[in-house]
Amino acid sequence: MANMLMLRPVDIVAIAASRGSGVANLLRPSPKEVWVDNAVGTAATIDVDFGSMVVIDSVFLGSIIGPALAARWTISGGLAGYGEITIKADGPLRVPDRPGRFAPNTHAFWHGDEQLVRYMRISLTQPVGSAPLAIGVIMAGDAWQPAYNQEWGAGRGVKDTGSVSRLLSGDFALVEGARYGTYKWTLGDLTDDEADWLHDLAMDRGESRVVLVVEDPDWTPGLRARLHYGLLTGLRPNERRNPAQTRWDCQIEDWASAADRPIPPQSGSITTLGGSPLTFGGEILTIGV
Repeated sequence: MANMLMLRPVDIVAIAASRGSGVANLLRPSPKEVWVDNAVGTAATIDVDFGSMVVIDSVFLGSIIGPALAARWTISGGLAGYGEITIKADGPLRVPDRPGRFAPNTHAFWHGDEQLVRYMRISLTQPVGSAPLAIGVIMAGDAWQPAYNQEWGAGRGVKDTGSVSRLLSGDFALVEGARYGTYKWTLGDLTDDEADWLHDLAMDRGESRVVLVVEDPDWTPGLRARLHYGLLTGLRPNERRNPAQTRWDCQIEDWASAADRPIPPQSGSITTLGGSPLTFGGEILTIGV
């Protein structure tokens, strides 16, 4: 088990894809605005220009729709071109699910040695017989990990954007929404340098710019559930515990995935006690259900 990880993305100056449509959507924070490939069986490439030299040790592709178990990816890049060095060798695109689960929508994540690059190329191959890939998020940067891991008491939660009202009949009136995950944790043994880094992160991201939090970045079963792409919430001041240690309570709310879209409201006709549609001026009256 590795220490938790936080990734603040490097700004992307330009992005292009060898095929497909909507690659500019990857510059937007919403994972529901996607780049969609238009072929399978051969590699599609996404080229990223950071505009200047940057250090990266992590790359995240979020909300990948429909990747096959055999889907693959590689990462290359360099200071002068997209193919100077291999950043990540060929390997599975999908992060590991928990045992017994195969989520139709998932993520890709790489974390490794630091690389100094300006250009980055991601190559993606979806096998023949599968639907073309769609991807909602691309993020790269130099991740941060504390020297001492999060304290006991960290945990995940679930929130629902829907609403429920109790009716006089005892039934429920439901407006179904999207479900999304949350995660809270405490870092209790921060050095001054680590507390300063987190403060810089909070100043840069606030509660309205995306960040990636990974409970444990090891390539082990359940990694998909340990990835949290979303917004920090309820930012609180840190607490100095003693001359050498600072404590900070943190939490994040995940961006709802494409699989968690709210169900569109439906309507039905209003009927009389006899079951006939109720009309007004010749029109059948309806009510949202």
